Amino acid sequence: MKILAIDDQQLIRISVQKKLTELGYDVETANSNEEGILLYNSFNPDLVLLDMNMPEMSGYDEVLYTGIEVVKFIRLFMRRDTPIIVMSGNTDESVIKENYKLGVNHYLKKPASLEEMAKKIEKLIGLPKQIQNLQLKEDLCD
Repeated sequence: MKILAIDDQQLIRISVQKKLTELGYDVETANSNEEGILLYNSFNPDLVLLDMNMPEMSGYDEVLYTGIEVVKFIRLFMRRDTPIIVMSGNTDESVIKENYKLGVNHYLKKPASLEEMAKKIEKLIGLPKQIQNLQLKEDLCD
């Protein structure tokens, strides 16, 4: 099972990738909305984990873009129902409501624990097959 994590903070990308890889998921990361959209098309993930606020350079100025562009790309342009989990420090209720209206499946407020994130992912797409098989073997041995 493939997960695309899009976040501008390297420490978060590394932590998320490490945790999800340990759980058996195939994880790709992107540090911007643009890179995330390109990876979405080539990687074809089973789930997208997305930060809502990411600064990007526009000429000489830094501009704050929201992950809503990624959500709109997946839901409106690509017309796909790939599960999307937003992890963001943005607590603006209008932004959260807009995300849900566009089809975001879950919104986790940062700082969110990696365990909570993993549980939401498992609920949406399940565990990777190799982990399911290990759990089945353990259950049979008990």
